[in-house]
Amino acid sequence: MKVAVVTGIARTTGIGHAICSTLLENGIAVIGFDINPLDTSSPLSTKYPIHFRSRVCRVDSDPGNFRRHLMSALDELQQNHVDVVVNNAGMSSAYMPETDVLHGITGDNDDEREVRRLEARMDQYNHYIQNNLRSAFLVTEVCKPFLPLPLQPSTSSSRTTPSASIIHISSTRAHSSEFGPSHAQEGYASAKAGLIGLTHSQGQSMAGVARVNAILPGWINTEDKRGGYVPTEEDHAWHAAGRIGQPKDVAELVLFLSDEKKSGFVTCQEFVVDGGVSKRMYYP
Repeated sequence: MKVAVVTGIARTTGIGHAICSTLLENGIAVIGFDINPLDTSSPLSTKYPIHFRSRVCRVDSDPGNFRRHLMSALDELQQNHVDVVVNNAGMSSAYMPETDVLHGITGDNDDEREVRRLEARMDQYNHYIQNNLRSAFLVTEVCKPFLPLPLQPSTSSSRTTPSASIIHISSTRAHSSEFGPSHAQEGYASAKAGLIGLTHSQGQSMAGVARVNAILPGWINTEDKRGGYVPTEEDHAWHAAGRIGQPKDVAELVLFLSDEKKSGFVTCQEFVVDGGVSKRMYYP
């Protein structure tokens, strides 16, 4: 039985929860991690009492604690390996406008106030890097010793594809950003772009052990992502696919990348899931 580790799984409307559900439906056991408890409305624990475990745990700052939680969950599943790692955890809000910190800036003079402004901005930025990028590296490093190592013959013609798959959930904002100071996205965009670099770097350094790929979602309707905003018909029509994305769209691609028989020759790649928006030509 394959075992997947998925981070950022607490919200039933989120991408991580959809990934867990899709993997479980296809016979893959799942260990889910989040800084928050699983939503009480989630059916996963009752529907899959044998093959699903969830843990409340930070995945960006304490590798020892994460490893202990992982080993505990593996023991409960009576497994000793991890086949799929999905790094989905992170801050979902893309914006870090300077106005968020300016109102709290005090000081005896302009120089002191400017230093405090800079410190506050760096705190904003570092928060994104830690939550959205550092966490993915930490989780992958902890899981590496648990990945199955294929026994490879000396001739290339009979070598097998690594069954292990590492998938980083990046974003189309890794390649493009919205205009204007109110849409400042330096932290989010940097972290998501960093995941792309992490993808091709790990894909090369872990060659023969795991395939490593990144998924770049566009507008995915996780309901509460935009503060209760209800997409309009114009929003749907803006996409060449004719609709806004759903968490299941990302989850199905994760399932494909988890299967070495279907995606065995696919590694170090970026997969954009945005309904065609990023390829739309726009004239102001």
